[in-house]
Amino acid sequence: MQMLPPGPGNLGLIDTLRSSFASPAPVLRRLAAEHGDPFRVLTLNGPITFVGHPEALRAIYTADPETFEPFGVEVTEPIFGRTSVVVSTGTRHRRDRKLLAAPFAPAAVKSYATVVADVAREAASQWTPCQPFSMLEATQSIALDIVIRVVFGVRGEARIRDVRAAVLDLIHAVHPLILIMPAIRRPFGGLGPWARMLRARAALDALLAQEIRALRASGEERADVLGLILKTRYEGGDGLGDQEILDQLRALLFAGHETTAVSLAWAFYWLHHEPDTLARLRAEIDALGPEAPLEKLLGLPYLDAVCLETLRIAPPVVSVGRVPRKPFALLGYTFPPGEPLVPSPLLLHTREELYPEPDRFRPTRFLERDFSPFEFIAFGGGGRRCLGVTLAMVEMKITLAILLREYQLRLASVAPVEHVQRGLTMGPRGRVPMMLEGRRRGATSAARGNPTRSEPRVGAAG
Repeated sequence: MQMLPPGPGNLGLIDTLRSSFASPAPVLRRLAAEHGDPFRVLTLNGPITFVGHPEALRAIYTADPETFEPFGVEVTEPIFGRTSVVVSTGTRHRRDRKLLAAPFAPAAVKSYATVVADVAREAASQWTPCQPFSMLEATQSIALDIVIRVVFGVRGEARIRDVRAAVLDLIHAVHPLILIMPAIRRPFGGLGPWARMLRARAALDALLAQEIRALRASGEERADVLGLILKTRYEGGDGLGDQEILDQLRALLFAGHETTAVSLAWAFYWLHHEPDTLARLRAEIDALGPEAPLEKLLGLPYLDAVCLETLRIAPPVVSVGRVPRKPFALLGYTFPPGEPLVPSPLLLHTREELYPEPDRFRPTRFLERDFSPFEFIAFGGGGRRCLGVTLAMVEMKITLAILLREYQLRLASVAPVEHVQRGLTMGPRGRVPMMLEGRRRGATSAARGNPTRSEPRVGAAG
């Protein structure tokens, strides 16, 4: 007889609604307190076990990758396709992950820092002193333009505008119902959400396919992610086909855009919510001088700690699960094939023995000790750990360092901000309203130049 962990039985309607449309954190923490960690619940999609125990995570993340299938592939397939590393398994996953490692190697990613700095300054140039703006919209715009320029390699303002519009159309067309209810993935005469999503996906794919064909025809060697993907080959000499590349680019867009955007918005919120923390970070940045090389900014220890603490206290991805292909033993329990296990950063990152005062934003905890890959899982773990870790950290560090060094900001509201479910990710409820008080003395020449764009980048906060 199989031993399965305890739990509440059915999750219940109220807890289901809270977890789906507000935040699962209070529900998960309550159930862990009542039943232990791990615990098992019966959801509308069947039984799921949530895990936040470091030793359980060690067992999951160090197991043979062939032990598991990814969880929820049918949910994300309309976005990620069938061949991207997010959903692929087995030999295909291993070889594609190896191929995609080159574009995300630290040396390649650090070369993108200049683009990140330029994009951050362009976004800030649209802020008006003493007028509230949405920091979340600002960071979404920054993260999107970085994907378009660094990952897709799009050049020219007109072309960037076209691709940005197509990306936003697709993002807005991904209705939650078509993700969680495959039964409604029907065209309905071209009028339903599924048909709209397919049109938007096809429009973006057409633009990106043009980029792929043009780059192949030119023979140009480029350092952006698309350029490196086209250059990299499998051991046999073949590369990815066009449709496979499109799937990978779409996966990189959705995996890297909103996650980085919400994390940046949270970082600005917490720093301005905690003045002493902001002052310490700014002092570290200012000590390098207004013209410090971006490479120096990337090496700042307290800046690194601020980014990690932001990801700890408000992880953007919280439900990346594993589905055993065969019976799997874990902490004295045996899980049957097909029953998902979900490593939960919402549980792990609030364990008192690892993170004292877990609800407090305290970056120094990451200077006081090192956390193992089984104690900090903001980017997942094991053989499916996020490929874009280095790029995400470069985006966060450079954006924070440049904007905090050159601009004086404050929160436009003292109201607390909740960490809530936002489609496939979690992020701040509302728009994180902030106010520009002005430029800081000693801003760089690039900031003083106040670069302009041909269109607004940031909307006013409501």
